[in-house]
Amino acid sequence: MPNLFNLQCPTCGASLQADGESRNILCEHCGNKYLLDQKIGQMNETEREQLSPTVTYANKPQQWIKVAAYDVFLHKFSVEKAEKDSVLFIEVEYENQTPDPLKYRHDQWIVFDKTGYTYEAVKDFSHPHLYKKEKIYLGMQRTLNPGMRLRGWLAFVLPPSSIIEYLQFSAGTPAKTLEFRI
Repeated sequence: MPNLFNLQCPTCGASLQADGESRNILCEHCGNKYLLDQKIGQMNETEREQLSPTVTYANKPQQWIKVAAYDVFLHKFSVEKAEKDSVLFIEVEYENQTPDPLKYRHDQWIVFDKTGYTYEAVKDFSHPHLYKKEKIYLGMQRTLNPGMRLRGWLAFVLPPSSIIEYLQFSAGTPAKTLEFRI
């Protein structure tokens, strides 16, 4: 009989149970899946109490997710036509819950299409027609002091034939990632 461990979902806090050989966890409550650095049975008690997944796989926006020291929230996303371009717009928010300042960069977000190509967010000075009053540019880099929040938009210009597979956020050393399936 496998050794079972009681865990807490890093996103929603729901109770989870997993065997000691597992590196993959699925939360039935929020639907997020997690890939861990090591098997649960190899972790010490503190690591099991404060899970820090290597990858968090999310299928829905509207939830705070911790990625390394970063707390991110994907409010919404949409693919729209802007002049001749197809554009993925995402509205994201950061919150610094650490005791130290954190740097947030627009290039922490990247889009992957089904063929493996990647796309970075365009800047407001190179594509001013995409960022208007209702879609304020998140900015290239910001520093948030403890307790501060930052919310804004990023725009990804996509080729017409592109089919988006997922949106990825990366942070920390070693890198931890969050993947939103679109």
